[in-house]
Amino acid sequence: MSPTPLRTLRTAVWHLRNGGISQVAKWRRRRSLVQGAAEASAEVATGSLSAEVLAELFPPLPMQHRTPVFDQLSVGVILDEFSTESFGYEWSLRPLSPTQWSTELDGLDFVFVESAWSGNDGQWKFKLTSPSGPSPEITELLGECRRRGIPTVFWNKEDPPHFEDFLPLAQMFDVVFTSDVRLIPEYRSRLGHDRVAALPFAAQPAVHNPSRPARNAAARDIAFAGMYFAHKYPERREQMDLLLGAADAVSPRMQYGLEIFSRFLGNDERYQFPGSLAGRVVGSLPYRNLLTAYKHFKVFLNVNSVTDSPSMCARRIFEISAAGTPVVTTPSAATREFFPTTEVPQPETQEEAEWTLRAYVRSPELRDRTVHLAQRRIWAEHTYTQRAMTVMESLGLDYAQPFPTSVSAVVSTNRPDHLGEVLRTHAAQLHTDRELVLVTHGFTAPADLRARAAEAGIEHLQIVEVDSAQPLGVCLNRGVQAASGAVIAKMDDDDVYGAHYLGDQLAALRYSNADLVGKQAHYLHIRGRDIVICRFPEREHRFTDLVMGPTLMTHRTTLLDNPFAERTLGEDTELQQRLIASGAQIYSADRFNFVQVRGYHAHTWSVDDSHLLANGDVHAFGYAPDHYCF
Repeated sequence: MSPTPLRTLRTAVWHLRNGGISQVAKWRRRRSLVQGAAEASAEVATGSLSAEVLAELFPPLPMQHRTPVFDQLSVGVILDEFSTESFGYEWSLRPLSPTQWSTELDGLDFVFVESAWSGNDGQWKFKLTSPSGPSPEITELLGECRRRGIPTVFWNKEDPPHFEDFLPLAQMFDVVFTSDVRLIPEYRSRLGHDRVAALPFAAQPAVHNPSRPARNAAARDIAFAGMYFAHKYPERREQMDLLLGAADAVSPRMQYGLEIFSRFLGNDERYQFPGSLAGRVVGSLPYRNLLTAYKHFKVFLNVNSVTDSPSMCARRIFEISAAGTPVVTTPSAATREFFPTTEVPQPETQEEAEWTLRAYVRSPELRDRTVHLAQRRIWAEHTYTQRAMTVMESLGLDYAQPFPTSVSAVVSTNRPDHLGEVLRTHAAQLHTDRELVLVTHGFTAPADLRARAAEAGIEHLQIVEVDSAQPLGVCLNRGVQAASGAVIAKMDDDDVYGAHYLGDQLAALRYSNADLVGKQAHYLHIRGRDIVICRFPEREHRFTDLVMGPTLMTHRTTLLDNPFAERTLGEDTELQQRLIASGAQIYSADRFNFVQVRGYHAHTWSVDDSHLLANGDVHAFGYAPDHYCF
């Protein structure tokens, strides 16, 4: 629920007393930042809830207004709600209707149709497949495409159970995709051509991303959204009895326990959850409300209607993991193919499921690490941009790389003895399209520096020398000017960066669509006391007004248009203040793969260790690098 006016007033007074007008202004500014998620209340107990209460608990996820990735392509589509949401951020979609398609085909690059039972908001209900075959409307539409030379693509996402249902429709298309890779030989045999390939589900980063609501993220325990089939899919029913039975069994140990969102809440007994599970049903949620619910649970459950296909699994595995919540699923050939159990837990027995669910509900560290690994795989392999590129490649359509991949790491140092560590840190980065821009502040780079860099495996190195009289802001601007990468990562010479740091930050720049990304939630190692603390943990995966200076990543053009102020202290903070004032967005990504180091030497920033301890969460005594960088 939204804070009451009295509570808001009390909070404002507290900030005024403790930090004056400037702190009140900062508090108000952060409250006003729009997050990429809807707010929800966590203070409602389990039980059957009305639609109104559910809508208040889980309001619709706000629409993200983004230009499609391949907006130059105009694609005529017949899709269901989920696929329209997913591909709508990839191409400029033009929904085709059964009555107006003749004019709607004008100017299209291709037509993309999926195995929709009720496509385009019900306009194509029973028209793509029926006992008598495809309807005259779709038959005539595809015939006109052939006459005009408009390529056509069909995606049967209902394979394997509905292969025969949609085969007559598939025979009318130029290119066919299937959700089950095992059916490719059968399709080629039945269609008489080899223009057939697999197209699995994926995540849409514009919608399925880890941006958290300001309140109640992971506030509830375990959720399942779906249907129960008492009369068919016996393997799926066995999986549900195992996994949901385990969740039901451990629920008394939790505040909320298992909560089920049923798609068929009503009188048809064939679709009602049996026994004690019936008492766990809280109601039904539309898809956009369910997108909000994804972020408010510690664990989501998944079962598989198809268990033996290496490519067909539920889309929710990709969507919910990308949204930041761990998915616990019964195993299948596809879940094993797509994700190891360190990324998506896959218990095989009810006892194993009970232990797994208890562990994930109890441990935030386990949840965060698991989902971060799953997300890294999703951003690299399983987004709808990658699926869209697969479709375009099948048609021979050329396209440019949709997102920048070249990164220049700009490191300014006035300490020659740190050069070796800078080289080692950069050489360890797993992102391949990278460049090191080394700014030597007040000293000349050693003659053998390039040879040392090459020996470490650094292929692209720029060295910029700046006089010691110049402030740090000038050093950084000179580094940006010398860089060749489309993206700039500002990095320090004495902090710890994990091997996945650049790749993870680049992914955050994409899925957040922010102008600048960094880490506000972060670890800090106080070497003098050998303590690791986590600072600002509540600011992880949120749009914000400030991230840590050593973690800034943004497009090079942003820094050319908005150079660092010519100062030595606070140049990164001042830059972010200017960007926010101009309407730019700053996103605080995950807390991993970066550890700020407070050593024995003087810092450009001065904060007492005791103050840091008082305002951070002590995480560990001693530094274990594999815990923070993975």
